[in-house]
This record gives sequence, structure tokens and C-alpha cells, in this order.
Amino acid sequence: MKSILLIRYSALGDVVLATSLLAPLRAKYPQVRIEWVVDAAYATLLEGVVDRVIPFSRKDGASRAAVLHDVKGRFDLAIDLQNKVWSVRVARAAAPKRLRFVRRTPLQALGSLFGRDTIFNEVPTTTLYARAAQLDEAGPLKLVVSEDARRRAAQLMGEGRWIAVAPGAAWETKRWAPERFGQVAAALRSEGFRVALLGGPMDGPLLEAVRKTCTVDADLTAESMNVLAAALARTELLVGNDSGLVHVALAVGSKPLALFGPTSLTRWGPRAPGAAVSLGLPCSPCSNHGSHGCPLGHHDCLEKLDVATVLAAARQLLG
Repeated sequence: MKSILLIRYSALGDVVLATSLLAPLRAKYPQVRIEWVVDAAYATLLEGVVDRVIPFSRKDGASRAAVLHDVKGRFDLAIDLQNKVWSVRVARAAAPKRLRFVRRTPLQALGSLFGRDTIFNEVPTTTLYARAAQLDEAGPLKLVVSEDARRRAAQLMGEGRWIAVAPGAAWETKRWAPERFGQVAAALRSEGFRVALLGGPMDGPLLEAVRKTCTVDADLTAESMNVLAAALARTELLVGNDSGLVHVALAVGSKPLALFGPTSLTRWGPRAPGAAVSLGLPCSPCSNHGSHGCPLGHHDCLEKLDVATVLAAARQLLG
């Protein structure tokens, strides 16, 4: 085996989790060349962890066509972890041997169309990826932070002991109340830690709620994903929801504390030295990726998760 193409272009957390295949692939196939097709938004995160990154824009037909032309016939094996119509086309163009990650059986896929989605709660996503790639086990998550990003993060943060808070998540039911994030951060700040705030354009009201509750020493919400990764590499702890930044933190050497409600802690929770907090209610998990509203109407899985519990878990991770 001389060349492998990995295909996982979204979303952030899934892309980072897929880096768990790199070490075991290189162990199984010494001297192999690995390239990766990924959404342009995440491309810089993968520079330095594979031999070549192939970025593209999913909304740009010319960009997709360029990828198909680029990969055509150049690989011995294509591993499709996206398993969408277009990713299957890329894999077929790239290599005679193809492996793919199958999320659901045909019957499960049919059920999901009618609101009866099977909840996957048996093994971590990294294990599922390893099985799809015909590997014995998954390896560690790994991202390489660029020197430019490190310098920018150092300029914004300065010295001191840092913790980060990230109150955002793609789906409403995965979000712990942002003012509670602020209260946890304020308590840790009173104990000598400096606070970095992380998020993106979609998190505006959540970020503002944190700012009103806690003094923020470094506001990184307008920075690139690369700089956020570099900032996390400088922190001792990230407190966040079940979101992609939790996996980024682990991949750059920080300790994420992830707050879980409707989604599977087994499937998505960070491995050591990270940790997770969950009330473990009988109704959880109720969703594979979160939703707009609690199906039971109460959202107890996160509403009843109090500040004291999260703060105790954070202090334990901080030693």
C-alpha cells in the first residue's frame, strides 16, 4: 500500500475524530502517503498531519470538479468516512479499493426519514471509524498548530494559567445555559486562572451572556479556527458543550470538560485526559446529533445540570 485518500470533509468534530486513523494507518502501512479531502474551512487544521490536504467548497461546483480531477486514479485505497453521494464519487474516482463508513442499515435509514432515528450508543465514533478502515483500534487525535497561529494566540493571551469556555453548539438541545458557563469561569478566575472565550459568528447571544457574567481576559471569538486551536493548546482546561471544539482541545493537548445532555456520551465523549459531565437521565440519549427542542418538552438533561457539579468536575481536571 503506497497511497491512501481519506475523505471526511465535515463537520469539525467528525474531521478531528477522523485523525485517530492516521497513526494506526501509518503503523499498518509504513511509508504510505496519505492525502485528505476536506472542507476548506477545516483545511489548515490538517496541515502537518497528512502529506497533502485537498480543500474544496461544497457549494462550488467548479471546486468539486477540481477535486475529482485531482484524485483520479492516484491512490491504492480510498477511505470514505463521509459516505454521501459526492464522497462516493470521489472514492470511486480515486482508487480501485474502497472502504466506507456506513452509519445505518437500509432499514435504519428508512426509519430516520420518518422520525424514528436509531440512537447509536454502543461504542465511540473513533472505534466505528477504525472498523470502517479495517484497523484493530483507533489511535490518538492529532492536530498540528502552525507557528503563525501560535504567535497570534500568544499575542492575544499573554502569560498565566488559562482556562477556556465555549458555550456554542450547533443544536439548541446540546447547549448548557451560557450564563452558567460564565459563572463557572468567574469562579475559576477568582482562583487565579485567566479566562479565554471561544466561539463563532453563530454564537453571538451565547457569547454575550458569558461576557455579562464573567470578565473575559482574552476574547477569541473573531479569530480563525487555526488560532482557536493554538489558543486551546495554551489552556489547561476547556469547558464546552458536546461540540467540535471539545475534540480540537484534546487533539492539541488541552483537557476538555464536555457537558452532555441529549447525545451519547459513549459515542461522542472525550477520552482521557478529558472528561465529561452528564446527569445520565433515563431519557438520554434521545438524539444522535441534537435537535431544536426536547422531545419531552422539559430539557432536564441540561436544565438540571447545576453550576456546582460542573465546577467540581473542572477543579478535579485542573488538579
